[in-house]
Amino acid sequence: MAQAETVAIPKRLPLVVQPENRDESTAKDAKLLNAYVEKNVTTGELWVYKRPGLLQYGEAKAGVGLGIYNWLGHVYSIFGNTMYKDGVALVGVLDTAGGIYKFAQSLGATLRLQFGNGVATYNYDQFTGIVKIDPLVTVTAGSFVALLEYTILTVGTTDFVAIGAASNTIGVVFTATGVGAGDGTATTPNNFPLVCAKGIVYLDGTTYVMDPDASIRGCTTLNDPTLWTDVLNRLTAQIEADAGVFLAKQLVYVIALGQWSTEVFYDALNATASPLGPVQGAKINYGCVNGDTVQELDGALIWVATNRSASAQVVVLDNLKLQIVSTKAIERLLDNVDTLDLSSFAFKFEGHAFYGLTQTAENLTLVYDLTDKTWAQWTDADGNYWPIVSATYLAVATILQHGTNGKLYTMDSSYFTDDGEIITVDIYTPNFDGGVRRRKQLTMMEFIGDQTPGSVLQVRSNDWDYQADRWTNFRKLSLDVRKPTLANNGTFMRRAYHFRHQCNTRMRIQAIELQLDIGTL
Repeated sequence: MAQAETVAIPKRLPLVVQPENRDESTAKDAKLLNAYVEKNVTTGELWVYKRPGLLQYGEAKAGVGLGIYNWLGHVYSIFGNTMYKDGVALVGVLDTAGGIYKFAQSLGATLRLQFGNGVATYNYDQFTGIVKIDPLVTVTAGSFVALLEYTILTVGTTDFVAIGAASNTIGVVFTATGVGAGDGTATTPNNFPLVCAKGIVYLDGTTYVMDPDASIRGCTTLNDPTLWTDVLNRLTAQIEADAGVFLAKQLVYVIALGQWSTEVFYDALNATASPLGPVQGAKINYGCVNGDTVQELDGALIWVATNRSASAQVVVLDNLKLQIVSTKAIERLLDNVDTLDLSSFAFKFEGHAFYGLTQTAENLTLVYDLTDKTWAQWTDADGNYWPIVSATYLAVATILQHGTNGKLYTMDSSYFTDDGEIITVDIYTPNFDGGVRRRKQLTMMEFIGDQTPGSVLQVRSNDWDYQADRWTNFRKLSLDVRKPTLANNGTFMRRAYHFRHQCNTRMRIQAIELQLDIGTL
């Protein structure tokens, strides 16, 4: 084949890639696994870094991971039906049916931690321990309120028929016509909902929750989230008739995420009913597909959103301004997934802010870097989804919670493995033709990256549009040399490369320069 004059300046193969899947599968096109991208703010250079590794923190517990939180310098973690403070079990049996817990905290004379999973919500303090918030209040005869609905709990000496009940039978529901007499008791709903949307908000002394009907309920007394008797302390997000999904806070605002819309409220200091008032004109035309996708980083909220006219998209709300951050390729991966199967985590690490989104049924974890605005895919040692379900911090360490093995981990770039298991970094490039649809002979590849002892890169290629059985065998080269090169790389018209790093070392790589001879055909 006739050859053109050798290219004087080598072409660079793109290594900093975003997911480019052409359909709902990740089997084809460019992607980055177990790595992230960092931009040098001075030079503008982009580097691919191996993601940090994990090291077990404390003893493993029994049960699935259901949430972790740093409160007053202590790590509170929930595994199965037990909460642990710095690894020591606290007294109390928790609900597991609602899945991952969300946390908040309140001030006052008694500092309290609140945590709930939608099915059950609890308060914790150092004096009384864990106490479940009961959506029903028990009232003794003589204190019934006319026109309120009650359920007979104990009959005792009370004639419930005289105050509106059909019979004096435990379990009978009636509407009171008077205060009653005797020592009988009945239950009545208080201001705390039977079922909550996820998310608990503390603002100006009041703790708020939201029910699935988008009714935002506040506690009765400032800085006391144990009392919910004021049934007037409620406000409904009702610009749209959609259900409540998640309650969050940003700046000095309460954010109510519905199915396809989001409303914003502020502390209006109302003397009666709810202290909250709507922020006029602050409606957002995106809701939330699942409260388990909502995370907060540095005041920014990020979640998987949708509305009446759009499929699932990942959005960031910062200073009440919404931005869509999912790419078309990411949205293809979210298309037609079971939204109830989604979970998320978020943490900061060495100047980066990471948001992770896991689709368990699809065996996929997608990670967005809010700092450098890039997407990647992270996996465990076996290539399955990354099984982290919650994250917090302690001093200078990031603490992560595993979803199934009962373990907590610290994360650091000085850990080159996941608790002893090798981290596999995979870089799949786009199909590359050098800008010319001709045959090309690749005489030399030079790898530009860190010179690290023991670091080896495996290289293979595919000239057949990512067909699974068309990949070449891996070739290996050491990155512990001044000028890592790979010679005699054959000819191609269009080619994709797969670079794999599978070593107990750091990895940072910037680019690959290609010495090409371009043919005439």
